[in-house]
Amino acid sequence: MAHLDPALLAHIPGDMGWPVIGRTVPFARDALSLVSSMRDRFGPVFKVSLLGQDFVVVSTPHAAKQVFLDREQIFSSEVGWESSIGSLFSRGLMLRDFDDHRIHRRIMRQAFRRDALVSYLDLMHPVIEEHLDRWRGRGEFDVYPGIKELLLDIAVRVFVGAPLGPEADAVNRAFIDSVMAGVSPIRSPLPGTQMRRGLAGRRYLVDYFGGRVAAKRAAPESADMFSRLCHAEDEEGNRLTDDEVVDHMIFLLLAAHDTTTGTLSAMLWYLATSDDWQARVREEVRGLPSARVDFDGARSMEATGLVFKEATRLHPPVPFSPRGVLSDTEIDGVAIPQGVAVSMASILTHRDPEWWDSPEVFDPQRFTEGRAEHERHSHNFVPFGGGAHTCLGRHFADLNAKAVIAQVFSRFDLAARPGASVTFQAVPIPKPRNGLPLTLRAA
Repeated sequence: MAHLDPALLAHIPGDMGWPVIGRTVPFARDALSLVSSMRDRFGPVFKVSLLGQDFVVVSTPHAAKQVFLDREQIFSSEVGWESSIGSLFSRGLMLRDFDDHRIHRRIMRQAFRRDALVSYLDLMHPVIEEHLDRWRGRGEFDVYPGIKELLLDIAVRVFVGAPLGPEADAVNRAFIDSVMAGVSPIRSPLPGTQMRRGLAGRRYLVDYFGGRVAAKRAAPESADMFSRLCHAEDEEGNRLTDDEVVDHMIFLLLAAHDTTTGTLSAMLWYLATSDDWQARVREEVRGLPSARVDFDGARSMEATGLVFKEATRLHPPVPFSPRGVLSDTEIDGVAIPQGVAVSMASILTHRDPEWWDSPEVFDPQRFTEGRAEHERHSHNFVPFGGGAHTCLGRHFADLNAKAVIAQVFSRFDLAARPGASVTFQAVPIPKPRNGLPLTLRAA
């Protein structure tokens, strides 16, 4: 637990909630509603207790710039994330700081170069085709489980280099348990708790990847990310240890799978409920040389790219970025003492009417050159974080989404049931609360 002396935060407005659990339950139920209402009541800087820790939530673009660029190295990502996912995704890139983080990121970026991204696209296409073949003739159905299964298989094929077959369900369950444990109100691994299941999932994944490192290192480097990490070196010859490869694989597979699942789900929902934008994307896709979009073809998908940006604005893959404060500082004129945890709430920044026109409305046009609302401040659009911790896989996520969209709209037209509505939860990752009921008709 990391509850602070109340006197430290006495000058900051807010509502800490119940003893011990604070506001964790309403946060897990509807994080956007909770923090939006608190910002309305208390302003852009407020305090709240979540997941056994006291936080100061900040939400302006100015705060995002200060926290993400961190020119004085006083905002620790490792300390910030430790209370929620430290035991579940320990030593992943997001849980490293400063020189240590820089060394690991420099090695890992070898797996995200252009040539690597090109090879990942080649691995994706057969998986997408196989899954979409199963969608034919189904009419209206809940698309979300299908997207989740598809992107798990993509992640496994691209990252691990082989289909999981019967192990897919166990890996998927391990991820789900680990992710959900990150926002469980009960933080101890007591029998029957989500935290206990999450830690068991972590152990399963450690065994799964740990048992395959030696073979990957012994074989020639191949196109999958697991192999690339096993062989990666930076300019000085530094390499990852076996344990480091395992830690990064667990974290990267989680990041690539669940965050892209949420983004793609949002894209499909908004396209199904926006005839104009669906027509634009459909025309764009059907003008491509092939539904198996290549790297340059994906870059040419401007309309799809606008929809991707708008989906990540409304439902950022990482809606909250916690940081531990290592020395006294000030954010937006508010004194923040050493030892406090600050959470940068991009989910609020992205919906701030000071920086966005009609921010609750789905409007990809806001990212076009004529409007460029995302350029009104250097940090009012931060779906993948910023600074040294900008998501290493952001270009992979963009390619992944476009590869799926290209094949979906080369085969289908989408429609939502008249009068149907879908709302998205924000934590632990963006996803539709009660499924994604869509009708797919052959194009």
